[in-house]
Amino acid sequence: MKRFLALMLALVLCLSCCHALAEQEENPWSGLDLSEYVEINFFVPGFGFEDFDEIMELANARMKELINTKVNVTFVPYGDYGTKLSLFLAGDEDVDLVYGAYWLDFAGYARNGGYKGFDWDFVEKYMPLTAKNQAPTSWNEVRFNGLYYGVTNNQAGIGFGGTWTRQELLDKYGFKAEDIDNYDKMIEYLYAVAKDATTTGIYPINAQNSYPMDGGWFTGRNHMMDTNAGTALWLVWKYNTGKPFAYEDFKWFADTDEYRQFCLQMADFYKNGVFPSSVMNNDTLIDDNFYNGTSAILGALPNNYKTIQDSVKEGTPVFLNNGWDDECVTRRGNYMIYATCFTNNSKHTERAAVALDCMKNDPIVNRLLVGGIEGRHYTLTEDGKHYIPGPESADFPWNAFANNAAIQNDSNPTQLMDAEYQKYQDMYEAAEVPADTFPINGFNYDASKYDAELSALNALFSEYRFAFGFGLFGDQTEAKLDEFIAQCKALGIDEIVKDYRQQMQAFNEAK
Repeated sequence: MKRFLALMLALVLCLSCCHALAEQEENPWSGLDLSEYVEINFFVPGFGFEDFDEIMELANARMKELINTKVNVTFVPYGDYGTKLSLFLAGDEDVDLVYGAYWLDFAGYARNGGYKGFDWDFVEKYMPLTAKNQAPTSWNEVRFNGLYYGVTNNQAGIGFGGTWTRQELLDKYGFKAEDIDNYDKMIEYLYAVAKDATTTGIYPINAQNSYPMDGGWFTGRNHMMDTNAGTALWLVWKYNTGKPFAYEDFKWFADTDEYRQFCLQMADFYKNGVFPSSVMNNDTLIDDNFYNGTSAILGALPNNYKTIQDSVKEGTPVFLNNGWDDECVTRRGNYMIYATCFTNNSKHTERAAVALDCMKNDPIVNRLLVGGIEGRHYTLTEDGKHYIPGPESADFPWNAFANNAAIQNDSNPTQLMDAEYQKYQDMYEAAEVPADTFPINGFNYDASKYDAELSALNALFSEYRFAFGFGLFGDQTEAKLDEFIAQCKALGIDEIVKDYRQQMQAFNEAK
């Protein structure tokens, strides 16, 4: 039945394509010589989706017609992607497009020749729709020494979230969802579940080894805005002190009392069985562990409700608004969360740029890769401004691929949520503060004079981060944190932070 529907959809798409092209004065890429058929290889992190191949086949049919190009997508598990990326960029694989992110040393690869730089003439020639549609400030975030080293998502949204659990667990341990409205209540719940974990096989936080808890449990819990998260140059600012932003208050993460308390909290978590003792050997996504019933909680946004409801194997998922309080605010962040980059060894960079332009901007290709097949994976409201997850949304969740492929747009439909979950999103959006509250948007730190130091610091950070994030140091946590801080200061982190603040101040004063 799926195959039949796909063939019927392909026919509809072909008719839509003809109609869409007839309405256009010309194919936006018609001025390029695209006579040679080319296949582009795109590597992204993740595990794929049940219906991905079917959807990609439809998207490729459209791209072959428009630009005589096929895009081959290869998914690489998150836990392996950092290692694989260095191999991709060394030329050990035939790769044209890759996922780039600061947690994968985007800046380092850009400066050291891993990614291929390009100028604005290149964008206008090979990516005419991106040149026209992409947010101008987004380009600043991927620019080094006058060249661009990636194309970001064209979307900057508000993404505050909470925690999902299952009603059956709440009932078993005597908790009500509405009562778990802060971190302390959440800890009580986690410890209750942990007491039975070795018997039930349900761990409070059954996280994958590459995803420590230092997002929500450090920055979120302590009302912090941050930048460069997941790297040695991670800077944080507390926004609930009543003081406006000041550069001297923008601190290196490990120098804060809050990070010390986070490390001690994670050590207590590990000691009390909140994490499995084998957490560092677990490369299964926490999402899958939650869906399969071996993780009691999953941190996610309220608008994930349909995918979560469809994916949970047994039980009733429930949203907990445990991270929000009266002091919380939200903001629209950088466009550079993730980017699509051209490898320096690509044999088809120009065609890869055309393909990326098509994936980001052609309405049919983009909608397929963002949302899947209408009627199955989503439906649209009458005005076309919102989507509703469809009966097969779990087989291709909205934006799940598009996010990592950096092909989202602010103009894409947003989710129409049930009132039960919309109230949370409305609350988060109502608390939005202006961008100049935390004036980091568009700033791109030039660390060229500290390349060697940052390389050593990032290696040190990777060595310690996961042990801190999963509490593995136990009673030695504070001693190990002092040891880590001392080593970082010996490598010059204070000088780098000072330089970062100065560059950021100069950037803002020049606006």
